[in-house]
Amino acid sequence: MDGKSGIFLFCAAVAWIAVGYKVAALARNPRNLNLWILTLCIALPAAGFTMAITAVYTAVSRLFGVPNLASLLVYSCIVGYSITALIMLMLWHMPAAEALPRARVLVVFYGLVLVAMAVLFAFSGATVESPSDFDDIYGPRPVGGTFLLVYVSAFAFGLGVAAWRSLQFANRVARTDGRPWLRRGLRLVAAGSIVALGYCLGKAGYVIAAWLGTRLPALSDIGTLCACLGALVITVGFTIPSWGPRLSAGADRVGRARSYLRLYPLWHAMYQGMPEIALDPPTSRGADLRMLRDLDFALYRRLVEIRDGRLALAPYLTPVDAADLPTGRNARSDDATREAIRIRDALTRLRAAGPEQQPGGEAPTARQAGPTAPQAGPGAPSSGGDEDPAGDLEFTVRVSAALRRLPPAAAHTDPGVPARS
Repeated sequence: MDGKSGIFLFCAAVAWIAVGYKVAALARNPRNLNLWILTLCIALPAAGFTMAITAVYTAVSRLFGVPNLASLLVYSCIVGYSITALIMLMLWHMPAAEALPRARVLVVFYGLVLVAMAVLFAFSGATVESPSDFDDIYGPRPVGGTFLLVYVSAFAFGLGVAAWRSLQFANRVARTDGRPWLRRGLRLVAAGSIVALGYCLGKAGYVIAAWLGTRLPALSDIGTLCACLGALVITVGFTIPSWGPRLSAGADRVGRARSYLRLYPLWHAMYQGMPEIALDPPTSRGADLRMLRDLDFALYRRLVEIRDGRLALAPYLTPVDAADLPTGRNARSDDATREAIRIRDALTRLRAAGPEQQPGGEAPTARQAGPTAPQAGPGAPSSGGDEDPAGDLEFTVRVSAALRRLPPAAAHTDPGVPARS
């Protein structure tokens, strides 16, 4: 298999996977006209790339007994994609009553293009099988070159209109709709269409240069690469509105799982000092990881238990001197570090207090323990008093990370907390 066939095979495989994805959706919703057109829009270039593979190309010629017939079929599929894509974008962009009359005009126009291509191919004299270099051999000839120019002109027109309509629709979605993946998909279709225009320019430039007496095969090769890259981007753009939201949901779940795991140092420190905060404490780190199977509940419980622990520590919380903070940190990090130091020191005071003074016993008063207002900077969610910064997941995760990095507090009894009796 030559290099071009390998590229065509890859593009065809990606497109057929996308077709299979859409066929599965059609099985669930067979009366969806837009879905039928979208599936056809992906299937046509998939068929074109498949027939461009050398082995398939020659098999088509042997089957029908017409040399190079696959070239006509491949280019007809690409032209068919152009009309299908334009019809689909019109149906997305405007009411069906307005789109269908315009679609009929497009069908007639592209039907004439296909007839012209078939006539020109029949008179091109392409009698020698050329699966990998049909354009290079027959493009410089008057009829063969005209055949290619008619094809790339129709394709370029379709790509240009598709890019314009996709951007127009994407901008409308951005203003009026809450579907970000549809907007991204439309912009990818526009970007892929613009890239694929390089294919049309490369092929047209090669033919015109050959007619002027200069052979520039590099233009044809660059055009082919643009076609493959553009087709991949367009395929992703047409399918991403349906599977993109699953990416968002998956990324959100990964983010919540990561937050749950990063909260463990803070939760564990509080659990060791106050086991009663845990509704169903895990027996091991592995058991804690198994809680991820019910992630929403696990994360909710972890935040609640951290908040309960901090409320229980309120009488033991004292201000933090700026000198205790690590140097070279920004204000946002200082907020989390300051809170982590306060919690670490409060847990130390809790352990130093007698059991009767710990939560569940007779806790020391706020006056005995000292000020309880959180020493938070401008970036912290707490604004003073006993407001709980654990209500902010992001801030609580940063506090947990800061607590994990802190050295253990020196064992001492705070003067404001009664000593163990």
